[in-house]
Amino acid sequence: MKTICPKFKINFLTYFVFLSFLLTGYIKNILIIFCIILIHECGHVFFLKLFHYKIIKVEIYPYGGLTTTDKLINSPINKDIVIYLGGVLFQILLVLFFKFLFSHHIILETTYKLFLLYNRNILIFNLLPIKPLDGAELMELLLQKYLPFSKAISFNINISIFFLIAFILYNIKSNLNNYIVVSFLIYKIVEYYKKQDYYKNKFYLERYLYILPYKKIEHLNKEDLSLLKKETLHFFKKEKKYRHEKELLKERFDIYTYF
Repeated sequence: MKTICPKFKINFLTYFVFLSFLLTGYIKNILIIFCIILIHECGHVFFLKLFHYKIIKVEIYPYGGLTTTDKLINSPINKDIVIYLGGVLFQILLVLFFKFLFSHHIILETTYKLFLLYNRNILIFNLLPIKPLDGAELMELLLQKYLPFSKAISFNINISIFFLIAFILYNIKSNLNNYIVVSFLIYKIVEYYKKQDYYKNKFYLERYLYILPYKKIEHLNKEDLSLLKKETLHFFKKEKKYRHEKELLKERFDIYTYF
């Protein structure tokens, strides 16, 4: 994996796919695809910077990118939605830019139509609810608005698997590049499945360590941390009294409670 700058990386699969385009003479095609992917990721980066989140790295994959940040899992849902929609917004702006180039005869009609085709396909692909695509991240954020964090993760994994199977069946007679993309998606879903307990524990630990802004309060009749929701402060009923969620989190994470 080659590092171009401290925060920008190109995945080795991307080199393989790009090389296959170059060897077959589709130089214009791969340049357009690369341009779309970069602008899409710039959309995420723009809103991450706007909300003052630190960007760890931006990695470019075939037909998409992955931006890693240090933002909390408990960050505001609406802000996260805007961040993930940033890629869509910048792709729409890119359409306007290419339309300007075409209308002023700076690019050929064939180039403009080729761009529209790739831009549409990449946009639709990224909005599929399959981990780690933007569509799956948006789906998970919407689920987190109404479901406990733990259930939202589990439910979204099942959704990702369902749509991945549908995607594979739809592209069953496809080319090598699509098989590479499918392999990457399978790898990422399996990875996310294995790490779901890590994300859940990180979610709980953040609520224990930080003072977070909450939009609403819920009172629950049983003590169960898996019922915790984002942007919600919880009180658990025990022996006719309610305990603050931090009391349960303290018992989970504070080592001194065991001595």
